Amino acid sequence: MDKQIQIIKTSEGNKYFERNKIYEYDFDFKKINNLIKSSNLKANSILEIGSANGRALDIYDKLLKPKKLFAVELSKKAIKDGKKKYKKIKFFNISSLQIDKIKSKFDLIICGAFLYQLDRKQIFKQFDLILNALSENGFLIIKDFDPLFKHSNSNMHNRKLKSFKSNYDNFLIESGLFELLYKHKYQDAHKKDKKRFKSSSVSLSLYKKIDFVNSYPENL
Repeated sequence: MDKQIQIIKTSEGNKYFERNKIYEYDFDFKKINNLIKSSNLKANSILEIGSANGRALDIYDKLLKPKKLFAVELSKKAIKDGKKKYKKIKFFNISSLQIDKIKSKFDLIICGAFLYQLDRKQIFKQFDLILNALSENGFLIIKDFDPLFKHSNSNMHNRKLKSFKSNYDNFLIESGLFELLYKHKYQDAHKKDKKRFKSSSVSLSLYKKIDFVNSYPENL
């Protein structure tokens, strides 16, 4: 198992959930609602990776009213809490690199602020798994750090963990497999560090899966 994933699964995942139990529901609701209204997004099946207890997924449920809700999360405490609060959500205690175990296609996959914790050697594999799990013309939402330039930091809560911060727009668009439909960038005040440069810029971005051949012209 990947070293970063192992640390999160065995200890840091539960600690992260405990630290972030209290959050601004209205703040998240407004951002997600704006994304959905601006893009006219529709989805009957949703998978969130890095779902915590399902609190954000519950917002998508209220706004999109899908038939199926699936959640992948490494923290057992978060899943236990989520199962009590959100009965509609089906939880899986697996890593983001194991989503192929869920034998289903999804209209929408949400990356819930976990990509920055994924070792860069795994990033191609991760997006390949996401691409294969998306239905035709499916949608991808990424909530994560979005700095001016890519960099890494030691995690302030666990020095054994690295945070890898980068923008995924060019990576996804230049693949010819996704197009960017919506992007909202803001500062995460809770993660601001004045002692040294640690980017607190976060974005909520919506991409659509596209077919390369049908989307781009043949070379003349």
